Amino acid sequence: MVNYRNQGNTDKNSVHNAQTSALFPQSSIQPGAVVEYLQNNQAQIAWVLDVQSSRLRVFNVNQREMKLPGSRVLPWVGPVYLDSLSRQDILDNLKKHQSRREKLTREIDVLEVWELAQGEITQASIFWFASLIWEEPSIDQIAALGRAMLGAKTHFKFNPPDFEVYSQEVVQKRVEQLRQAALREKLVSLGQDFLKTLWQNVGKQKNVVPPDDPEIREQIKELLLKRIKDPEDRESEKIWKQISRGLPDDPLLPLVLAQEWGILPKHYNYLLDQAEYDWGRSWEDKYAGQIEQIKKKISQDIKEPALSELVSIDSGSTKDIDDAFYVARQDAGFRLKLALACPILGWEFGSELDRAVMHRVSSLYLPEGTSHMLPVELATQTFSLKQGETKPSLLLDFFVDEQGRIVEFKPEFAWIRVQKNLTYSQVEKILVEKQDQMLEQALGLARILRQNRLDKGAVVIEQAEPEIVLQDRDGEIFVDLQDKPFYARAQLIVSEFMILANMAMGLWAMDKSVPFLYRTQDIVLPEQSGGVWTKAEEIYSLVKAMGATITEVTPKPHRSLAVTAYAPITSPLRRYVDFLNLAQTITFLQKNIPLWSKEELEKLLPYLNSRQGAVSQVQRFRPRYWKLVYFQQKAKKMNWTGVVVDKSGPLVVLSLPREQILVRVARNIIGDKVRIGQKFKLRLGRVDPLHNEIKVIGAQEVC
Repeated sequence: MVNYRNQGNTDKNSVHNAQTSALFPQSSIQPGAVVEYLQNNQAQIAWVLDVQSSRLRVFNVNQREMKLPGSRVLPWVGPVYLDSLSRQDILDNLKKHQSRREKLTREIDVLEVWELAQGEITQASIFWFASLIWEEPSIDQIAALGRAMLGAKTHFKFNPPDFEVYSQEVVQKRVEQLRQAALREKLVSLGQDFLKTLWQNVGKQKNVVPPDDPEIREQIKELLLKRIKDPEDRESEKIWKQISRGLPDDPLLPLVLAQEWGILPKHYNYLLDQAEYDWGRSWEDKYAGQIEQIKKKISQDIKEPALSELVSIDSGSTKDIDDAFYVARQDAGFRLKLALACPILGWEFGSELDRAVMHRVSSLYLPEGTSHMLPVELATQTFSLKQGETKPSLLLDFFVDEQGRIVEFKPEFAWIRVQKNLTYSQVEKILVEKQDQMLEQALGLARILRQNRLDKGAVVIEQAEPEIVLQDRDGEIFVDLQDKPFYARAQLIVSEFMILANMAMGLWAMDKSVPFLYRTQDIVLPEQSGGVWTKAEEIYSLVKAMGATITEVTPKPHRSLAVTAYAPITSPLRRYVDFLNLAQTITFLQKNIPLWSKEELEKLLPYLNSRQGAVSQVQRFRPRYWKLVYFQQKAKKMNWTGVVVDKSGPLVVLSLPREQILVRVARNIIGDKVRIGQKFKLRLGRVDPLHNEIKVIGAQEVC
């Protein structure tokens, strides 16, 4: 702290010296007095020319004469000079005090003043603060201190005529607020130029140099990632509008800019961010202890298997095997034993791991890979029904008659051992060559079950979804759509057995008054909609009329499946709704009471529906993205066959059966006289996978 003692005011024209003027009261303001007032948050020095009631006429250092309310005068007044001085003498004196006060202000350590006062008082006059550092302060010293304190808005608040002293906590908060405000201003300034340059270079493969300031770079990065995750985020909306001013108003703009910058790769799956779904395995790390406890419990509780003649049927890549079966002819019907994986053994509902799995809500099976709902080791090892290993299961015991009606049904917990994990292709070959009697009986039962449902009006849609194959060639992803083999017999067995199990468990829960979650479709189907449909135009019309299924706690019909109740339970390794229904079943079987009441499931349902909607959107739209990348890569080399499925709107809708995708075509391209089912060869123009846009530029009828 600079010591200003003995620096009194000795101006020859001064009426009051420093000692007497330091405490000069504002109420005694008179012509010739030097005063200060605030203008644009800065202290301005002026000379009082005249006093009229509560208003002053002053002359300031900028040689401007003005009227000033007395209330605007700052609490330090003086010195007071003879009121007969010339304008030049007045100006010289003002400049002299201005210069002196500016120099003193720069020398004052205002934070030291705050440290001396903080904790002692909450509010005091400028004269009290001046007494902390000077014994007999001059008016210029007091004014300089006042100016310094006015500038230290993080530590003091001017509450006329006194200054309020902020506490340590408030100071820290205000310092951070000012720092953030300065950072935002800098962010907008540098960020606008950087993002504009990024946008101008999209697709040009030029390196764009980001701002030098590492904190600003990180702020821009965080802002882009936040807007990618939630384009409607209100917290970042204001700063985003400022920084992106002049750029397209596109919710995907942050993703485009992030990819151009290089902080996100090409083909980045932003849908995962928006669904808050962790793709990799890192999410499992914090639950390693709980996972080990579950594995330990399974190994300790293992029993001799009650059944070991089961087989499973899945694709060759499946590792999370959650069902297996055994079928035998018996009397005038079939004995079916269907084992479902039982991952709820050792599970703690309400735990952090349970909440994380519920948030994931289902596994994702995308062209770029699989992300399991459960921790991978539990889904693919501990509970997966792998051949030759003893596993816990919910064993469903059916007796089904020759008409496909359930005569007997009993669920029970049991340890089982799967004899063989078979693939669709293996089962198809075995059935074609009639190499396995049990599988032949399974096929016979599946055909009866299918026909029983068809007789009741079931809608069966058979359409071949292509396999999306991604190939990485020197860092560039190329897409191919390959025809996926259709294993009619093997797939019929699996689909009918799963429908049977989910229907039977729904009816069982209704009979036992066990609250379940049901998939319902309580609608009126169009007449003659029942049957097996394969044509694109018929499938389009049916799907449009059927509407979506919903999840609810009240059992209702599922019309397109032709069942009176349908409770998903056959995929507990992959879907959380099945996981919950399994837990209800096992708990009731063991304790004769369900785990949750109907009211508790109802409270849980909104969250589950929200999560199912978010995650299923990823499952629906990501494969379509890759299909559009395929079209984009092949557009100039190939034509595609489309079938007219809808001509009712301004655009004609065509289905591409092989690629399983819909496109819309302008009538001036395809012609006005089109009919449902008519085929065209299509030429594609611009394809934008990111924005889900595909433009047809030519169409020729296929005769």
